[in-house]
Amino acid sequence: MKAHVLVQPYMRSKGEEVILPGSDPERFDTLLQRTTEQMQFADNNGFAGFCMTEHHFQVEGIETTTNPLLWNLHIAKHTKNLAVGQVGMALTAHHPMRLAEDMAMLDHMTDGRLFVGFVRGNTPRWLNTLAQHLDITTTQSDRSKEDMRNRRLMEESWEVVKKCWTEETFSHHGEFWDIPPKNVHWPFYPTQQWGGEGALSENNELKKMGIVPRPRKREGRDFPPLYVPFSWSMETAKFWAKEGAKLVAFVSKDEFIDMTMDIYIDECHKHGHSERTVGNTLVLGGHLTIGSTEAQAQQHYNDFEKLFNSAYNTPPYNVPMGRVWKGTVNQVIDQVGALREKYGTEEFVCWHHVGYFEQEEELEMLDNFAQVIKAFS
Repeated sequence: MKAHVLVQPYMRSKGEEVILPGSDPERFDTLLQRTTEQMQFADNNGFAGFCMTEHHFQVEGIETTTNPLLWNLHIAKHTKNLAVGQVGMALTAHHPMRLAEDMAMLDHMTDGRLFVGFVRGNTPRWLNTLAQHLDITTTQSDRSKEDMRNRRLMEESWEVVKKCWTEETFSHHGEFWDIPPKNVHWPFYPTQQWGGEGALSENNELKKMGIVPRPRKREGRDFPPLYVPFSWSMETAKFWAKEGAKLVAFVSKDEFIDMTMDIYIDECHKHGHSERTVGNTLVLGGHLTIGSTEAQAQQHYNDFEKLFNSAYNTPPYNVPMGRVWKGTVNQVIDQVGALREKYGTEEFVCWHHVGYFEQEEELEMLDNFAQVIKAFS
């Protein structure tokens, strides 16, 4: 059994009423120290990986996951074995060639411990700000004009990222990206000699480009393992099935997962990913509220529920809570065991709110889930 920690960092603790905690440098230093200590503990106690979502400008101190790639590098440099990744980076908020290059550098700097994940983005404050030059906004998967434009950008950006990772040099001319841009005169002697076949036209117009570096080679693939989070959009799920990605689901309704995985695995097989099964593709996640006693577990859950209803089950998100790792160690062992038996899955995720509870409480939660991992070792 493999278990990853999806860290949601908080700069406002339980019960605090403080203005603009996310703007406080000292609070960030405290968060950095606490997260580092907790991930070192996770590394030494059987956890397999660390990951984050991507958010920006969260001055309220809620889910301050600014730049997961830098977090990945920091955690990798302070641990020995933890894989590091994202679930995920918003493809619609970045130039895909720059993102591909940054991730490839990270892959080398972490000695190949990187996994990658992508999303469309669901937070208008920061996505609409960062993607305004492309006239991109967040959407509700409603097939509106804005929704379809957002989806086309995600799909095209992934196409560019994949070209960056799998081709030494390439060109791409789509709806959103021209790589290289047209009419770039480039009479550069090193490119003429060593830039690869087709890099320049007879008139020294730039025709192909590549990134430096490309990711490390893996057996059977040219880039790091691909994980994508799934909520309710079947169209997005089917897109990633074509790419053979692992599907990370926090959905608690088994009947919905059953239907989704039938479609997902069928789509994987249609596109040549014959190795994909539910067991090696479905990654099941839950919010971590495990306790050493039933009373403590219930208190953790009650505190978390207040947080969730104020930060997630509220406009503009309005998302359901999903699965929760709730109860004592033995109760969570039963929950994980039932899911392993039903789906055959060997990979799980703990959604862990670092900085919201006391440090000792959060370390105890990780320690308790480490006992769950050991029960299936």
